[in-house]
Amino acid sequence: MRSVHDHDMVRPIATFIGFLVSSQLTYCQTLAYVANLGSSNVSVINTASNSVVATVEVGSQPNGIAITPDGTRAYVANGGGAVWVLATAGNAVLAKVSVGGYPTAVAITPDGTRAYVTRTNSNNVSVIDTASNTVTATIPVGTAPSGIAITPDGAHAYVTNVGTMAGGSVSVIAMSSNSVAATINLGIVGPLGIAITPDGSRAYVVDGLGNVSVIATSSNTVAATVTFPQVGSCPFAIAITPDGTRVYVASFSSNSVVAINTSNNAVVATVSVQGFPQGVAITPDGKHAYVTTSSTETGIGNGSVTIIDTSSNTVTGTVGVQSNPYGLAFKSGTASGYVCTNTTPPVITSIDSASAYGAYPYFSSGSWLEIKGTNLADAADPRLSAATNPGQWIAGDFTGSNAPTVLDGISVSIDGKPAYVWYLSTGQLNVQAPEDAATGNVSITVTNCNATSAPVSFARRALAPGFLAPANYTANGTQYAVATFQSDGAYVLNTATGALFGLTSRPAKPGDGIILYGIGFGDVTPSILPGVIAGASNTLVNPVTISFGPANAAIAYQGLAGGFVGLYEFYVTVPSGLANGDYQLNVTQNKTSVPQTIYLTVHN
Repeated sequence: MRSVHDHDMVRPIATFIGFLVSSQLTYCQTLAYVANLGSSNVSVINTASNSVVATVEVGSQPNGIAITPDGTRAYVANGGGAVWVLATAGNAVLAKVSVGGYPTAVAITPDGTRAYVTRTNSNNVSVIDTASNTVTATIPVGTAPSGIAITPDGAHAYVTNVGTMAGGSVSVIAMSSNSVAATINLGIVGPLGIAITPDGSRAYVVDGLGNVSVIATSSNTVAATVTFPQVGSCPFAIAITPDGTRVYVASFSSNSVVAINTSNNAVVATVSVQGFPQGVAITPDGKHAYVTTSSTETGIGNGSVTIIDTSSNTVTGTVGVQSNPYGLAFKSGTASGYVCTNTTPPVITSIDSASAYGAYPYFSSGSWLEIKGTNLADAADPRLSAATNPGQWIAGDFTGSNAPTVLDGISVSIDGKPAYVWYLSTGQLNVQAPEDAATGNVSITVTNCNATSAPVSFARRALAPGFLAPANYTANGTQYAVATFQSDGAYVLNTATGALFGLTSRPAKPGDGIILYGIGFGDVTPSILPGVIAGASNTLVNPVTISFGPANAAIAYQGLAGGFVGLYEFYVTVPSGLANGDYQLNVTQNKTSVPQTIYLTVHN
């Protein structure tokens, strides 16, 4: 993603490509923040040792809690009428935002700029600007709003309304206008917890009778209903694993946690716990579910947090906390722990699609962009001078499989939507463009802590395909594409040329299986949104054709690469009958030629 220097050629291909390798998924210290409703405080649990490392006094009756994407602040919804803001670096109280109306749940936008708070007694949602910690909007919703969840693209907030005995509903808030865009009548009593799948396609809603409604967010209709084995189990809260494969529901009256397989919406496990489960959250690595449990039905007395291993669905431990624990949220550790203070606006001087992949003057959803300018990041940030991969994200910056939209106070907005920030320097940022249907010129801004740049326009297209072919990956004036052999990972290059680059290489022979790498090729099925580590096998919605000169090549796989963010792989068989020489790769997608002149070497 950064300009590729000659010495970079000796790196393994995964590092050379540079987005994210699975070996990075070793998480730094993760903390669980638990709101204790009955004791008016928050317990902080170190998940490595499963011990309470801090107790923070907050306002009365803390219910819900959420942590900003950069991990620097926790927002606690207190039933007494205020939202308390904690600095996670030292757990000091930064602000108390008065909202009134019994605040219940809180959710933070993916770019970290706003907090949305349900107010059960006022039938509305308050919007807090996280820069100033002031209320900037109040949105009327249904009767007795309780839970809230925001879609990964930051476009909509889904709010559960407990309603009346006649039934409850879900209000869908369009966050661009802070108005209700749709109301989904569920016809059930007391919808409470809600969670949205990582790809944003479904919202899972629990109700007090023991059902889970599955809402298709594309149509805002109920697509399925899951009924629990225990009648009257009174589920309170719900959480989804980072890979989107399982849903965990805290079932209060049945003293259990229910696991649901999202592929068929079947109950796959019921895990008994001690006490009455009220809240549930999944660790960022997806390996454990943390469940808040009260010791009595009334909530009187100290409670605990039960830890469930999600691979075996067994209880592996408990951590004692204080009275009536309810909501909880996780803060992942980061490499620098840096807290920015900048107030000088950054300046954008140029924007291009990633230079190693075509350097186009346009982009598409999922494209990688190089934004250049001045004061784009803080020179004092230790991340910029890290011994390994300076300036880059690490696994601790991720929330499960979701990439960060804020890195040490640096964020980028593209057409009003948060981009995914991979690399920081004072003069350049590398980001992945979010999902967006717009075409034509769109506005891009950079925020460095407390100051935002002037907007710069950049052209967006539906597709912007480009193969990995850095400008210096050339010999005798010929631009080669980066390709590797499926069999052993060696590079596809004339052996002597590869030696000049310090690479193990050989030419391809007809019939060899090779891998090409690219970005900007658009949607895949099943859907994997930008900013998400690709896991399951997938395929391009708009497939490509590849030929070596006039000879068409068979493509066994074309889709996002597993373990990476926004990187496509193409498993290609070199056509038979080719003579020795360099062959231009002719690539089309949607009947349009990819505008790169790139070659591969073939030798029988």
